[in-house]
Amino acid sequence: MEQNNHPLVKFLNILVLLSSIAILVVISIELLSSSAILSERFILNFHLVVCSFFLADFLVRWFYSHNKWHFLGRNIFLLLVAIPYLNIAYATSAHLSHTAWVLLRLIPIARGIYGVSMIVSWMTHSKMTNLFTTYLVILFTTIYFCSIMFYFVEHGPNPMVKNYWDAFNWSLMNVTTVGSNIFGVTKLGQSLAVTLAAAGMIFFPIFTAYVTTLFQNKRKGIENNPPL
Repeated sequence: MEQNNHPLVKFLNILVLLSSIAILVVISIELLSSSAILSERFILNFHLVVCSFFLADFLVRWFYSHNKWHFLGRNIFLLLVAIPYLNIAYATSAHLSHTAWVLLRLIPIARGIYGVSMIVSWMTHSKMTNLFTTYLVILFTTIYFCSIMFYFVEHGPNPMVKNYWDAFNWSLMNVTTVGSNIFGVTKLGQSLAVTLAAAGMIFFPIFTAYVTTLFQNKRKGIENNPPL
């Protein structure tokens, strides 16, 4: 039986999908709220449960894979981002900066983006459209969470970031490589600007290639089936 068709794998896929949506929602609430709506204990328990689902999904799919070393090599990133680093740091009383704690909270987002891309693959049939839509989902998710992170670290220290929409505008301008009149004053804020510029340089050529291929295929279809 193929690993993707195993009932346990299908069940875990649903759990991963729900966990991915939940992690995106919870982190958005946590970082955008002006006051502490979610308790530290809730956040720790939530991260532990979500990462447990992610790890279980990885281990079960690895167990049912035909070539385990090949599967591990192709999916090692999913294993690394499924580890509950936040809970490990808390349990070991690690002395980390505030920025480091925030970054540990954000690591499961990478797995969450993969879960969102699963929805995309279920909704599309063309491999090219599936790949392109997945790239778009990753791009917009990157824009969204970079804007959240920028707002979280810059709101207060940076007088130009008055509300979240200032941070969102900053994120859009940087990903298009146009640049923004808002500049980060924190190290993390400046690093996010570099990340967005790199994402824009990677993803926009993909968009151009997709549109070009789409028009070429349409032209070939017209040439092969000329109107009567």
